[in-house]
Amino acid sequence: MVDALESWRRLLRALDEAGETVAGLAGPDAGADVAEGFRYVLHVLADQIDRAGTRASGRPLFLPGVTPVRKLFFDNPDTEYDIALISSRRSYRIRGDRGTVPYLAFCVYGATNAGGGPTRVTNLNDERIAFGPGGSFEITLSPDERPGNWIPLEPGAHTVIARQYFLDRARDRPARFEIEALDDPGPDPVFDDARFAAFAKSAAAFVTAATGVARQRAAQAEATPNRFAEHRGHGLYGTPDAGYVICWYSLEPDQALVIEAVPPRCRYWGVHLANRWGQSLDHRSRSTALNARGATLAPDGTLRVVVAHSDPGEPNWLDTAGHPRGWVLFRWLLTDDVVIPEARVVPHPVRRTGPGGPT
Repeated sequence: MVDALESWRRLLRALDEAGETVAGLAGPDAGADVAEGFRYVLHVLADQIDRAGTRASGRPLFLPGVTPVRKLFFDNPDTEYDIALISSRRSYRIRGDRGTVPYLAFCVYGATNAGGGPTRVTNLNDERIAFGPGGSFEITLSPDERPGNWIPLEPGAHTVIARQYFLDRARDRPARFEIEALDDPGPDPVFDDARFAAFAKSAAAFVTAATGVARQRAAQAEATPNRFAEHRGHGLYGTPDAGYVICWYSLEPDQALVIEAVPPRCRYWGVHLANRWGQSLDHRSRSTALNARGATLAPDGTLRVVVAHSDPGEPNWLDTAGHPRGWVLFRWLLTDDVVIPEARVVPHPVRRTGPGGPT
């Protein structure tokens, strides 16, 4: 009991320190950043609590990485993330149905790298998966090579993330799949003092890192607002199949950000807004995200997006949802050409003088 109590106290101290990191933003211009920061800390903790239920189990289970209300790490409104914890010393099989989504992939992550994030070990996307009749598939994950669809588990591999991208959730039929151990893992260990201590230590470290990284990332971006750049490294759990292009926007009440780009040839592209903590803005009741299926392009193929606090009467409006500052993130999926959009701040409401654009 003494060890469990001390582990509990360490976790509470980590949460308190993360809260102080968030509260350091307090000021006349903080707006919702602090309240959303506290919520972000709890979202990170909730994610870790879910993982704790399977961390020591020999029976992995795919659990949602984000939901429409619990969001982390620049979640994409068009993507479902399902996460399973695994061991590099065991063997597993993923069975499922391809569905009709534009993209499906399974990415394995391993030991922590020098930058503090997990290392991608292997990414297997639908271009390299052999599907059976009706889109059925099986993938083996193991330390030793296996025939058919196979993902090698190198020493230190600990997580597999399944990603599926949607262009139209009402039309695209999602992929369905499950993971199972190929050997008998035996009964799960009792959640005892030692297991709670391990969970508390891991959760404390993750909450501390996730909060610090998010605050530092935004602080650095504020020095060069309203300017796009390629986001290299793909974040904590990015996919190598996506080219990420990101911008910190900062707008006064009478300003809008006009973004223009010619989308490259790619499997999928999308753009969405996120708050300071990298959480996508409300996309259930507001227009805060856009993809290739719903966007309107000019006759020459140019995409024009307007980020504004209220509807400018433009077809590709992204609603800041009350956030004068935040992130704009593009994903170009499976492309050889990572396009960097042009952006400029204009008066709002956006005024046109003709087809040439805003004044």
